[in-house]
Amino acid sequence: MRRHRNIAPLLVEQVPIGPNAMALREGGIALLLDNGFPPQLAVRSYATLSHYVLGFAIQLTGDNATGQLDGAQLSAVFHGLDPSEFPATAAVADFMPVPLEDEFAFGLDLILDGLSQLRSSG
Repeated sequence: MRRHRNIAPLLVEQVPIGPNAMALREGGIALLLDNGFPPQLAVRSYATLSHYVLGFAIQLTGDNATGQLDGAQLSAVFHGLDPSEFPATAAVADFMPVPLEDEFAFGLDLILDGLSQLRSSG
């Protein structure tokens, strides 16, 4: 999706049912079923993972021509906040903003760990 940034918004408008989308969905759901996910959990897991990936892909469609701040500029904003007004943000400013790739990987790990626990619990 990074190579074809304009595709992500199209996927939001409707559920993709073309032959490639159907094959991708089939493979994803089959993978979950083959790994012990009950049917209802497999469908929900596939939908959650798909929407998670799509949400991040949509963020990649943005460009800096719209006046969005880059990471260094955002970091400066967070570090420049009044700690008495924004104490929590000031406390974590050294770690903000989280690079999109890191945020994606962390969130995906959380989702996969949670799905693994759900599958194990029956």
